[in-house]
Amino acid sequence: MALGPVGGRGGGGFGGRGLLRGTEDGMPPPVSITNRRMLGWFYTNLAPHWGKIALGFAAMLVSALAGLKIPLILRSIFDDGIANRNVAILLPLSIQFLVFTLLSQGFGAIRTLVMHLLGQRFVYTVRTQCYDHLLTLGLSYFHRQRSGDIMSRVSNDVGAVEDMVVHGTDDIISNLVNVVGAIGIMLWIHWKMALVALAPMPVFVISLWFLACYIRPVFNRIRKELGDINAKLQERIAGIQVIKSFAREEEEKKYFDESNHAYWRQNAKSIWIWSTYFPMISMITSAGLVVLIWYGAREAASGEGFLATAKTAGPGTVVAFLMYMQRFYQPIGALARVQNTINRCLASIARIFELLDEKPSVADKPDAVELGRVEGRVDIESVGFRYDTGETVLKNISVSAAPGETVAIVGRSGAGKSSLVSLIPRFYDPTEGRVLVDGKDLRDVTQASLRRNIGIVLQDTFLFNTTIRENIRYARADATDEEIEAAARRAHAHEFVLKFENGYDTVIGERGVRLSGGEKQRLSIARALLSDPRILILDEATSMVDTEAEQIIQAALTELMRGRTTFVIAHRLSTVRKADKICVIEGGEIVEQDDHDGLMARRGRYADMVSRQMQFEDEWGSPGWGSPALA
Repeated sequence: MALGPVGGRGGGGFGGRGLLRGTEDGMPPPVSITNRRMLGWFYTNLAPHWGKIALGFAAMLVSALAGLKIPLILRSIFDDGIANRNVAILLPLSIQFLVFTLLSQGFGAIRTLVMHLLGQRFVYTVRTQCYDHLLTLGLSYFHRQRSGDIMSRVSNDVGAVEDMVVHGTDDIISNLVNVVGAIGIMLWIHWKMALVALAPMPVFVISLWFLACYIRPVFNRIRKELGDINAKLQERIAGIQVIKSFAREEEEKKYFDESNHAYWRQNAKSIWIWSTYFPMISMITSAGLVVLIWYGAREAASGEGFLATAKTAGPGTVVAFLMYMQRFYQPIGALARVQNTINRCLASIARIFELLDEKPSVADKPDAVELGRVEGRVDIESVGFRYDTGETVLKNISVSAAPGETVAIVGRSGAGKSSLVSLIPRFYDPTEGRVLVDGKDLRDVTQASLRRNIGIVLQDTFLFNTTIRENIRYARADATDEEIEAAARRAHAHEFVLKFENGYDTVIGERGVRLSGGEKQRLSIARALLSDPRILILDEATSMVDTEAEQIIQAALTELMRGRTTFVIAHRLSTVRKADKICVIEGGEIVEQDDHDGLMARRGRYADMVSRQMQFEDEWGSPGWGSPALA
């Protein structure tokens, strides 16, 4: 099957008209993320890796608990060893300090390694899910969404969610262990000093709550602006030739700068928030430490209160307390940063869920059957069709094609020609009536088995940035080099392929930029020939090439059409004279249907179009692209 993007003149191109109007800004409504749904999503994707998760959490707990032991060892070194001049215990205590430091650092390294590997695996899984889901969506989704924004969701947003895995629950639990452990030990050492140390805690809690309420909308806007940048960049790169043709570089700089400046502004706002928040927290922490040092040092020096009667009273207690204060305040600050990460991730998760929540506009029934190799009879029965905007495009259309027949569809731009033929490969489902192939309703068979029987050659041929050989082979992955060359010969492409130094191994560039329009069309025909379809759709396949190229392409198309049921959309009426049946569409309805001679005898709409086109060709001496007869 010949594959390629939709597109055509006058907004046609397989149903492009009307689909760009989904919502006001072309975006789906925002998705609500409940905690249950988000946790369920993480569980589904992470459950297969429970072994790595368990190892990461075990390493985290050992690292945290070992770290909490270190200040107690230092306390003993100062108070029991140095203050009491007990040299004998210094070596065992020093060894303990080394062992627990190695445990803390070593298991911390294991935790970091395991969680980052897990995060990368999560990104791989989710990105695959998003891409696989994209391939199930109908063409209407891609008409409604900007390709750059879709790329941003699959690339940037999925990548951002990695931080939730690496720095999310794991960091929260690790920091909570340190906070709770530090509080418990400080209360055990000296409850009055612990109260002094914990005095700033309400300020932390209140500031975190305000921060969560204020920063999340900022991150939502950041992700949206990044999507806009990617969308504009992708579109402008694709249209760079048009930009340069009209010397619009300066205007394009301003146009791109709008999104770039909006993205910068939102990022600057988030940076301003954090650059204000953390210094404020640091000042509060520093003030608390100063008060703690003064209070602890005074008690240790005066020998009063609890320290006077404690078994290990001395400077070591103050040193240990300061270390636990650090282990208390650092995790609190880290929790604030984790909240920052989570808010960023929630904005990205919302955009990912919007993609994953999108339902395919065309889907196989659970009991859909394989179509198999068809004879090629197509029956379009009383079909009506309208887009999701409610705009009616086709009304009560009935057309039949026997195996091997050629049916031409003609009419003005926007009359519904491309929308009609797009129902045959089931890119859309009719809203009324039905389409049958060999007597089977297309909604009762699998899409893949149907499309294996259909070849499509479009006006705007799409080729991948790979070799000529691989572009032809795209129709059938198991094709041999001999079969590829045979298809190219039948499509009259072999001759120009051999002109390239690398022949069939020539890389043709993005969208085939190294080829002419006629050469691209011939490769598209070769691709369709290789798939050997029983049903063929030609959507203005020669409308954008010169006369010489058209003659070669017509010869290739004649070879392609031989023995196949063919639906032809053409503006040049000279190309459809030999069709078995010609359907004239106006306003989404068939107004005339017969062969060329029968329609000319009626002296109706078709005869008028032929007359006007012949007059145009006489005046201009060429077939005339976009003839006024059909414009």
